[in-house]
Amino acid sequence: MKWVLLIDKHNLFRQILALVLERTTVLKENLQVTSLAEARQVLGNSNHKPDLAIVDLDLTIGGSFELIRELRMMIPDVPVVAITLRGEAERREWALRAGADEVLTMAATPKEIVEVANRLIGE
Repeated sequence: MKWVLLIDKHNLFRQILALVLERTTVLKENLQVTSLAEARQVLGNSNHKPDLAIVDLDLTIGGSFELIRELRMMIPDVPVVAITLRGEAERREWALRAGADEVLTMAATPKEIVEVANRLIGE
């Protein structure tokens, strides 16, 4: 069964996103964390890798970009979607340079997020 690691401090957004992905993709399991520390703990203790990681770029200044780089080192083939409240071109470029496969704003529609997730996991 495929699963997604959701790293986002916005509880409502994260929970709705998990529900949408569960009901509309093959990502039937999810692990939700709210901080960089929790994400690092999960990644360090996990015996299996996520099929997709979604990272909130607004967790801490610069820390989300560092986490994306860490994800790339630990699990090079996991697709990473970065999500941000702010759609500035500079933040998008930083996330892509850190290793994100795709950058979306929280204004993205559920359909757009599902399409990106499906494309990245090969469905």
